[in-house]
Amino acid sequence: MLLKVLLNWFVLIMLAGLITACQSVAVSDDNQQQTMSAAIETISFGITQSVTARPSPSSTAVPVLFEASITPPETVTPAVSLTPMPTFTPTPDTRPDPRQWASWPVVPTVSERAKQVYQDGLNEGNDPKSVSVIGDCQSEPNVFLGIYATDRYILGDDYQYLQETIDYYRESFSRRSFGVRDGLSAPSALSTLWADPQNCLSGETPVTCELRAHKPAILFINLGTNWKPGASAKAYEDYLRQIVEQVIANGTLPILSTKADNIEGDHSLNLATARVAYDYDIPLWNFWLAADSLPNHGLDANRENIYLTPEGWDRRNFTALQTLDAIRRSLNGLPLPN
Repeated sequence: MLLKVLLNWFVLIMLAGLITACQSVAVSDDNQQQTMSAAIETISFGITQSVTARPSPSSTAVPVLFEASITPPETVTPAVSLTPMPTFTPTPDTRPDPRQWASWPVVPTVSERAKQVYQDGLNEGNDPKSVSVIGDCQSEPNVFLGIYATDRYILGDDYQYLQETIDYYRESFSRRSFGVRDGLSAPSALSTLWADPQNCLSGETPVTCELRAHKPAILFINLGTNWKPGASAKAYEDYLRQIVEQVIANGTLPILSTKADNIEGDHSLNLATARVAYDYDIPLWNFWLAADSLPNHGLDANRENIYLTPEGWDRRNFTALQTLDAIRRSLNGLPLPN
């Protein structure tokens, strides 16, 4: 009953306030708001006092508004038993360490990654019978593989199987590569200033020009001789990596080669070459080891121990042909010779 009376009183006050506010322009909106808030606050306090001042017979002087009972959460058992994740043992890397490059085999094997690079290139239109080279004057056809485009070579009875590879790539052996120039080094192979102006497009380097012009499926990279003694082997390695990445991006399988000379004095360039071959998992033709049994390592002492002797040239051509044969057979699933 008391609550009903208070509510009626509240309504009357509200109506009076509204009438006064509509009639008087002297009262601001803020004053109206404060007046209304004070009235509501007073009434609310009165209602609260009335309710709390009437305890029930079973209550104490301080009312208890509610009691909350807290029930511990139930343990949820998964409906499906969880199977532990299987553990995998990584395939051990059995490739030789780059630091042992001098003992790497002369003729390399072909990794699965190398096969995929080659196959990707064929899918993009590379010519499976096109083999090319990036290098200096020692990679010109007259001294590198060009002899196999003539009838002046002799294979011998034990190596007649190589004739298939000669026939397969014969047209490439006599062709001049736009990636070969006298004095070419690793950085100049990446320079547009060294591109053949008669055959290369604007903006092409010797590397990109050769890749576009002849679409080789396989490419020898014969660099390192034109390097100043004492120059950074790390810089050489960085340039070589750039070349390899461009060749692989073209879908062409690069074959790196070690060199017979030691112009740098500590064989650091051959080590750098082995590291690049290892990191990209691509073939490395170890000509340094092939020349190791030749007098003066196959080098001409009268020409600064940089250029090869005739015997050195023969050994270089023959082991390059053996390398090409092994790679061709592996890429095409052909049996290796006994």
